[in-house]
Amino acid sequence: MIVRTCRAALLPLAVLLASAVWCGGAAAASLTIHAPEEAKQGSAVRVRVAVDEPLPRVAFTWLGKTIDAPTVAEGPDRVAEALLPVPVNASKDLIVQASAGALTGKATVRVLKVKWPEQQISVQKNYVNPPKETLKRIEGERKASAAAIGRVTPERHWRGPFVRPVPGVVTSAFGGKRMFNGEARSYHRGVDLRGAQGTPIKAMADGKVLIAQNMYFAGNTVYLDHGQGVISTYAHMSRLDVKPGESVKAGQQIGLVGATGRVTGPHLHLGVNILGVAVDPLSLVPQH
Repeated sequence: MIVRTCRAALLPLAVLLASAVWCGGAAAASLTIHAPEEAKQGSAVRVRVAVDEPLPRVAFTWLGKTIDAPTVAEGPDRVAEALLPVPVNASKDLIVQASAGALTGKATVRVLKVKWPEQQISVQKNYVNPPKETLKRIEGERKASAAAIGRVTPERHWRGPFVRPVPGVVTSAFGGKRMFNGEARSYHRGVDLRGAQGTPIKAMADGKVLIAQNMYFAGNTVYLDHGQGVISTYAHMSRLDVKPGESVKAGQQIGLVGATGRVTGPHLHLGVNILGVAVDPLSLVPQH
């Protein structure tokens, strides 16, 4: 979907009315939104905005939140991009609004419903109902995770397609309703990818390390900030190869596959949150 809007240039009052409908002429400035016409629940949407004025930033508004994105020169235009989340429970079409200076525009993305699977999982009892002495630790880790997931920085580190961290197939899909030892828990906020113990794990995109530590449920875990509210998570690792505050490149090894935390065997739990909303990480990875 491409939506274009225009505004009149600063001309004398007598010619403003005529120039306002002369979209595409030299006298008018325009903002063009490139957005998909439809997207599945739980997916990430890439939106691109082009303006034909030297404006340094574009503001994207989605789900009541705003991302302030820098523009870069591309031919005669300035272009900005943003990744936006479609919640797993989105029940109606979503609207992206964009503004740059006095230029504004909006586009509608039709939401396609998904029938989420249900999964039964058996784990050690202490990972379903943790001992009292671990509750303080778990609460602290939840707060740290929430702060990382909710982080929205103005810098954009990600570029181009995202990298698949390990080559293994999906063993547990995103969005499924999960039952641990027969007890219902929240939906699966990531994907589990098969990997032998010690398999190298690659960063999905350029970013900065927010968290690199052992957690009760997630085991050895890394959180990467890719900018503009895009955060990736890598859990159950056998070894951490990065530290908080480090910068990483797309495809860089950040650790090894393991079986730490609440697991049934070695694998990588991969998660992506955008503006605090979990999306299917594989919706960002090219499908071959």
